Amino acid sequence: MLHACWVRHHLRPGEFWRLPRGEQLFLMASMELEWDAEKATSAKRGG
Repeated sequence: MLHACWVRHHLRPGEFWRLPRGEQLFLMASMELEWDAEKATSAKRGG
């Protein structure tokens, strides 16, 4: 999860852990939504 945040949003793990807990939870939930959307798109394409 942290690697994905770093690669996609340029947010290093150290910076992530310095964020308030609410912001960490929001980012994790947002990443899960992005992954779900990618899976749905991939399934529609047959991949």
